[in-house]
Amino acid sequence: MEQRIIDKLKEIKTPYYLYDRTIIENNAETLLGHFERCGAKIFFAAKANTALYILDIIKSQKLGAEVVSPGEIFVCLKAGFTPKQILYNNIARKASDVMYAIRKGVLFYNFEAIDQALVLEQCAKRLRKKIKVFARINPGIFPNTHPHLSTGAPSSKFGMEINQLSEIVKVIKHFKYAEFVGLHSHIGSQILSSTPFVKGVQKVSDSIGYLKSHQIAVEYVNLGGGFGVPYHPDEKPLNFRPIISACEKLAKAHGVKIFLEPGRFIVSNAGYIISEVISIKKRKGMPLYILDAGMTENPRPALYKAYHHIEPLLKKTGSKKKTRIAGPLCENTDEFGIYHLPELRIGDRVLIHNCGAYTRTMASNYNGRLLPPEYVIVKKGLRMIRKKQRFSSLIDNEVY
Repeated sequence: MEQRIIDKLKEIKTPYYLYDRTIIENNAETLLGHFERCGAKIFFAAKANTALYILDIIKSQKLGAEVVSPGEIFVCLKAGFTPKQILYNNIARKASDVMYAIRKGVLFYNFEAIDQALVLEQCAKRLRKKIKVFARINPGIFPNTHPHLSTGAPSSKFGMEINQLSEIVKVIKHFKYAEFVGLHSHIGSQILSSTPFVKGVQKVSDSIGYLKSHQIAVEYVNLGGGFGVPYHPDEKPLNFRPIISACEKLAKAHGVKIFLEPGRFIVSNAGYIISEVISIKKRKGMPLYILDAGMTENPRPALYKAYHHIEPLLKKTGSKKKTRIAGPLCENTDEFGIYHLPELRIGDRVLIHNCGAYTRTMASNYNGRLLPPEYVIVKKGLRMIRKKQRFSSLIDNEVY
């Protein structure tokens, strides 16, 4: 990070989110370059980061948006995505959710149960609108990731079991408004091995073969996302080559168009939280630094015991020692973990890495804490893209 930027970061009241526009653009260009050979269309998983400015950057890179709720549809439309650039996926929806999306012009939907397929057809029929639908299958693959992030495991609530393909065939043959166009499979998140992705593609290929044998055409395949990023300095980046090769073979073998829906890979390493030490203790002889940012700004360590690399914002001399870092909330789970850091003092600022994905979207007002402001590094310096929340907003929707 340039010194001119660091100098400005020292002047802003902590905690706050910080993003780097150039890194987001480079990440998007990397993915587009990887999958150009198989003609894949990439949709950004908006659940990773819904900041309007960030979504505008992503839209400018010619990516679509993958959403999971009417709220995310609303935000993405505000950011300038057209309805046809939006994929609406979810494990289950109310009819009112589907009606909202259809009225807004959203074209692509998935279903993860037969009853959800029927909801899509009924809503489309009621509005006299044609929509395109994908059946999400559960490939029964458990990748090496946190169990809570393994959406393709046999016990996961996501998708339909492959042995339900016959049920899918039976129900979609009666559809008139919800046109079946393909299969959807997403094996999980934060996966750093290519092997599970290749296995997942093979499961999808087998399923396409089954559908074709029952005279069901498959035009699209949505292979999801889940491309992992190195959170720990010792982790190696994902090798995309086997994944790209598998996608190419799938597209050629079945004549299908491929959709991908990555989120984390595009924004995670482009985001940071800037925080400062506000209290110092010792536990069993180990320094314990309390920051002014915690699980309300980044819930991932509390939810998944996720590692986020932390280092001083300004270089410090002295030997590094085993150090414990926690947040200020009244919860034992509000811990970032154990690090090797030089001695810190109250007021010292730290840089928390890989906070561009699943931080601001998971943030909360727990303990009455206000959502922090957000800034982006641009060519001319820093730009604020969200103000700090006000106390009055904590009771905006209350009736009293």
